[in-house]
Amino acid sequence: MTENVMQEDKVVHDLADPKVVRELFSMAASEVLYRLVQVSRKVMEADKARDMDDALARHLARALMGENPEFKGVDGWSGMPCAIALSTVEPKRFAALKEAEGGVDVANPRVMMVLGATAFYRAVYDAITEAVQQDGATQASVNRAMSAVVDAYALAAMQPLA
Repeated sequence: MTENVMQEDKVVHDLADPKVVRELFSMAASEVLYRLVQVSRKVMEADKARDMDDALARHLARALMGENPEFKGVDGWSGMPCAIALSTVEPKRFAALKEAEGGVDVANPRVMMVLGATAFYRAVYDAITEAVQQDGATQASVNRAMSAVVDAYALAAMQPLA
């Protein structure tokens, strides 16, 4: 990652850097792919992978909110502005998640960020699944599908800073 600073002997990644934000989404997408492969090989149960993906959404949300000490938040961006931006990538998916949760406190930035991160990882999952079902699917075509989702969410996340 770029734009790192040392803080109390720890590297802190600056969320004001678009490369850091993109890499954060990219690493999360790679984790989704890894678990999908593990499930397909019957090395991991689908329920365990789903639980890990839900934990990933919470971890990604904490990082984007600047609540993870390894990531430096950005005033006026970390929190609700970023969460709202994520909700615009796939509004129907986001609305369906919100409805499925029922009684979601839309004024709570953490709740909204977790929903945005969940929408992201499910979009990655869907993109991978769709890519592997195409005739002539390759690792490169799967990577392109994942990258398209990563790019869309990272770009949207950065819009409040533009």
